[in-house]
Amino acid sequence: MKEVEKNEIKRLSDRLDAIRHQQAGLSLVESADKYAELEKEKETLEAEIIRLREVHSQKLSKEAQKLMNLPFRRAITKKRAGRYGQTQKKRTRSDRGAPDDGAGPGNGAQRDDRL
Repeated sequence: MKEVEKNEIKRLSDRLDAIRHQQAGLSLVESADKYAELEKEKETLEAEIIRLREVHSQKLSKEAQKLMNLPFRRAITKKRAGRYGQTQKKRTRSDRGAPDDGAGPGNGAQRDDRL
């Protein structure tokens, strides 16, 4: 169903681009009626594209709501919880600027600040 709206939006957008290119080539003095006709069609296409985008986003949000309502059944093991704690420690160390790989002053690594 999502593909139908996507394809229709693409088709209408292509038609809208074609109309814009036609309008750019028209002279307002010589073909004002043709320009007005294209402008009217352009407005209807823009309104239809907006409507289709809203339909598309509503369908996506319905799908997201279905996914959010699904039960989460996977238990977190002690091993996984431990790894999670380690990653959190690494994140806080790197946020403070502390080395997280153990290579700091006194560990054999030397820093060269000379240019």
